[in-house]
Amino acid sequence: MLNLLLIVISLIIVVCLVMYIITPTATLFKFLISIERSIARLYVDRLTIDDFEIEYLRGGSGEPLLLLHGFGGDKDHWNRIAGYLGDHFDVIAIDLPGFGNSSSEITQDYDVKSQISRLKKIVDALELTEFHLAGSSMGGYLAGHFAAMYPNQIKNLWLISPLGVENSDESEMFKAINAGQHPIILPRNGSEFSALFANLFVKRPFVPTIVIAYLATMAEQRIELNTKIFNQIHPINHDGTYSALSLEKALHNYQGAVLITWGNKDRILDVSGALGLKQVLPDAHIDILNNVGHLPMLEQPFNTAQPFIALSKGKKESDC
Repeated sequence: MLNLLLIVISLIIVVCLVMYIITPTATLFKFLISIERSIARLYVDRLTIDDFEIEYLRGGSGEPLLLLHGFGGDKDHWNRIAGYLGDHFDVIAIDLPGFGNSSSEITQDYDVKSQISRLKKIVDALELTEFHLAGSSMGGYLAGHFAAMYPNQIKNLWLISPLGVENSDESEMFKAINAGQHPIILPRNGSEFSALFANLFVKRPFVPTIVIAYLATMAEQRIELNTKIFNQIHPINHDGTYSALSLEKALHNYQGAVLITWGNKDRILDVSGALGLKQVLPDAHIDILNNVGHLPMLEQPFNTAQPFIALSKGKKESDC
């Protein structure tokens, strides 16, 4: 009987390995991502604005919380933290125009003005009159600009290691760019994508190899579009400074509640940006996560979520 059981288990393992080998990478990726979404209780939906099809995830219950991913990312960057946020919010994570499964036409413009205009149409299409707004990296940059333009719609603003802070130390990434190196955020092949992945985290979260391989392939295929968006969303002068409007200038009159979350080991955007924002947002709550990199919502989803949940419930949080 024991021998028969071992034979059956061995056959199951062999079948699983064969299926893994012969199943296309894209199919396996979609299957694994669908499992993550199910665990987070998120479903996929789409809407149309102008010439753009926008795909988004939604789930949970409570007041709406709109989530904006960073450069090169997509809505699934929020899957793991959505499992904690969904008990408190109606979570909506969109693929920004130009990314993920939303329309990605290279003939379009993706500068801040263009993206904010589209974001407003997305918000109106979703019938969000008042909501919480969060963004990571580039998404934080857009979230800050959106909140500055439409402050009456925003209940709480959550900036997670946002791009565009003028008064901050130069990060490892921008030091390399200013030294003439290719931006690590624009991987052109599998090895460059692996280097980017290593730079995003301190303690790398579990991500199946097949997912990394698929994302590397997609980044390679989208390099022309990603390069255009990179240059448009935060153009850099020859002296290394931004020529786009900084977050400090955009938010200097902002009166709403703000949480700034940053990993103290961020190599993409320096953590000193949190203090730079604090100078123009003196009442902002700051949460610095120890030994965490650029994407805290992936690296430490529970610890990242808790301060914002507390802020939204009106609980007093001490600055870290």
